[in-house]
Amino acid sequence: MRLKRAARHAWELIIGRRPKDVTTVPVADLQAQWKREFAAFLCELGSMLVMAGALIEEVEDAIRDVAARNGARVRSFVVPTGVFVRVGEGDNDAIDFLPIEGERLTLAQIQALYSLVDRLRDEPTTAADAMEELLRVSAIPERFSPIEAVAGYAVQTVGLGVIQHATLPAVAGYAVLGLGVGVLRIIGSRIAWLRTALPVVAAAAVTMVARVWAGPVLHEWATFMLVAPLIAFLPGTQLTMGVIELSQGDVLSGLSRLASAFNVLLLLTFGILVGTSVATQAPIPPGPAAHGLGAWAPWVGVALLGVGFVVCYSAPRRLLPWLLAVLLVERAAQVLGSTVAGAPFGAFVAGLVLPVLAHSIQQRAGTPSQVLYLPSFWMLVPGSLGLAGVSELVVEQSAASLADLVQTAVIVLAIALGILVGASFVPRERLEVVTGRSEPRTEFG
Repeated sequence: MRLKRAARHAWELIIGRRPKDVTTVPVADLQAQWKREFAAFLCELGSMLVMAGALIEEVEDAIRDVAARNGARVRSFVVPTGVFVRVGEGDNDAIDFLPIEGERLTLAQIQALYSLVDRLRDEPTTAADAMEELLRVSAIPERFSPIEAVAGYAVQTVGLGVIQHATLPAVAGYAVLGLGVGVLRIIGSRIAWLRTALPVVAAAAVTMVARVWAGPVLHEWATFMLVAPLIAFLPGTQLTMGVIELSQGDVLSGLSRLASAFNVLLLLTFGILVGTSVATQAPIPPGPAAHGLGAWAPWVGVALLGVGFVVCYSAPRRLLPWLLAVLLVERAAQVLGSTVAGAPFGAFVAGLVLPVLAHSIQQRAGTPSQVLYLPSFWMLVPGSLGLAGVSELVVEQSAASLADLVQTAVIVLAIALGILVGASFVPRERLEVVTGRSEPRTEFG
């Protein structure tokens, strides 16, 4: 029976008669369905890149390149809160929108995402396969346990603290406060209302403990203890990226990032104000002042910052040597530039080196440059100085706080300018759709 059915089917094909059980779908409908599915995938891709911390221009470039590799023309509009994508032109287009929601990606997820983007730029794909790959990236679990993450947070707190103020009692204070804030972050990730108020709660708790404990026990001023434990909340990255995007013409995104950064600063300041109102500053008892650990201490702090960052933010272990190399080179560039012409020039030189160095490591080790930017910003951008300036302005009405805020703005601008100039030396290949095929075009910047 099967042989007869197959023979009849073959004969009907030969004489031009279509089998009764075969339905035809117009080509235009298939193309429209493909465009809708592809637009949905590009929105998801853009959303994940934004959650990975990419600049808006970088997100739009990735969307355009992936579409060009698949022979499609797209237009996109990306802001930190959503992604619009239009595939095709005229009446035969498909438009989709996806709001950006969810937590920031871990470093392991960011690395996997950028590896996927590189592959999609090189090879055509279907929307279904690409969406499945994105789901795999989203499902990558945390590499370290909550206890290890808390320990990593304490290590990076000590690292940042030692870069700013290195004495042995201060190191003990940084470690204890870092452990406390690390535990608060774990608890806050599981409680919705605490997640929203976490910057205020953390800043208030650190301020109260420091004001009561730092003086009598550590013989250190409480102000030295306030900033390093709050490293996860400091908006140095948002400030720098906002300035860069404003310089690139992405006004809406740049202003959004700057507004978000200032909002975080105000939340932290409110927490410090609450802690100051509740706890009384304990006096430092008479005795010899703690001696600094020496000129080597900030370099050890840079290494601790890198190690703690890898553990706390779930980065692949093989990233650690490259991350330490970037941080140490950035620190050397900052110190050298500051020695030559002051802190703003040091920030400019460090920003100038960062894109070239990150691109070189990306080409050699496959490590996405975005993974290397975040800890570099934490080290370079004086988000701590900005927080200190705002808190002094609100809590102590100190005139010197205005000078601190101006200094912070100048250094942020210097870093952003350095990154923009440094990026102009980095070659970048873009894909363009030309007569139905994708052709590469190399640019700089």
